[in-house]
Amino acid sequence: MMKANAGPAAVVLRPILDTYMDSAVAVIGCNSRGIGRYSCELDVVVVAGERRTPTSLRIGDVFIDIRFASEKEVLKPTNPEHAMSMATAKPVRDTSLILSTSSAANFAVIAESARKASGIRLASALKILGRAESALAKSTLIDADFWLLAASYEFAYALLLSKEVIPSPSHLLAQLRENSKGNPRGFEGMSMGAGLESAGRAGCGARLDGVTVLHDVLREGSKEATAESEWPKARTEIVAAKAGELVTRVELAECYSFLGQEVVDGMIALLRLHPKRTLASLTEGKDRLLGERLVRQLGLSRSEKVARSGLDALRQQVSLLARKS
Repeated sequence: MMKANAGPAAVVLRPILDTYMDSAVAVIGCNSRGIGRYSCELDVVVVAGERRTPTSLRIGDVFIDIRFASEKEVLKPTNPEHAMSMATAKPVRDTSLILSTSSAANFAVIAESARKASGIRLASALKILGRAESALAKSTLIDADFWLLAASYEFAYALLLSKEVIPSPSHLLAQLRENSKGNPRGFEGMSMGAGLESAGRAGCGARLDGVTVLHDVLREGSKEATAESEWPKARTEIVAAKAGELVTRVELAECYSFLGQEVVDGMIALLRLHPKRTLASLTEGKDRLLGERLVRQLGLSRSEKVARSGLDALRQQVSLLARKS
């Protein structure tokens, strides 16, 4: 059945509904929770019988991220963050009531899902901080800078999830501020770890340019490794649209933070394509994939002193959250 209150989404998603005629479809993410901006894409889950690669596309003026899931994954997700997303999903087509059943079941255990998800993110933050410390000890600054950046987002997600808040990348700082009232040290630790002191129009513009180039590199690399590129151009357009609106709103720190998450996602994907190489080795030598200018644009050029300060501040907050968990 088509939900009566899903009218606008149903119109936009008509090509997807027509393509996957036998599948239940729901909106998840920012728009399902009423916090979406004009530039926020529609995050959509399609209940499919076969595993498919997530994709991004554009329909008219609307960008859409599609994730495919089986009925089993929708009813009882193995990833607790997916369970939280399904708890707040807004069905667009739900003939078999699979989505309504999923939403009710996952909402009933949302506190437990949040606790598990926070623990997973916190353990990841601790592990990644270890990589950053190891890289600093070896004076491999680009690796130290990157892993510190990655650990900052894992901590931010862990902190929000511990409060049963579903993190949204382009709303992350606003969510952290709202949920750090009375105890701002967590926000400060994340800010230092993520290098938000570089947030400004110039920093946002340079990082966006760098992310665009990084996506191009990933598109070429994933075409060689897989039959279908996991980095469609629509994803780059989504990132640019969000960054542009955030700059227009003068939410420069939010913009820089959002683009930082894209840097982390992109670099991790690049390292997966080249599992025997470190980030430093991808920026050095004749066969380097990333030049010095691109590294600076991405914001991965902090000094050892600045990186060490950020690492110490973040480690303190990660340890504090671990003791509370």
